[in-house]
Amino acid sequence: MRLEWILLAEGAGTNAVGNVSAISINSNVFPTPSIPASTKRVVIAHFIGEPGESADLAGQDITIDARVLSPSGNVALANSATGKFGSPTWPELPSAMDIMIELQLRITEYGAHDVVVSAQAESGAVMEGRIQLHVMEPPPGR
Repeated sequence: MRLEWILLAEGAGTNAVGNVSAISINSNVFPTPSIPASTKRVVIAHFIGEPGESADLAGQDITIDARVLSPSGNVALANSATGKFGSPTWPELPSAMDIMIELQLRITEYGAHDVVVSAQAESGAVMEGRIQLHVMEPPPGR
């Protein structure tokens, strides 16, 4: 299993079968005329299990931790979530799972904030991904 990608969005939802939909992806710039300011983002982590590995992953828990680090290195927020791989419908194909974490952020600094996602599987595998949220003053006249 591997962490294939992470993305940052303004929101996300799940349908009746658990598929995740992202709202306003690539929302990695937060313009604000003053700080402190509040915003909400969702980070989604996408995991892949290789063909042949899918049956072994069925029912396995994955825990992810998301930390938002300010430009000065302070932890602005930490949150965690868990997910469970389902039974593969087609064992000969890669299996996939998405886990989302909502981030209610109180921003106190302008600049690049690192969103760090660390994942750990029951097997002991540890994976990490990073993405940035840029907090900027709006351009003049906007």
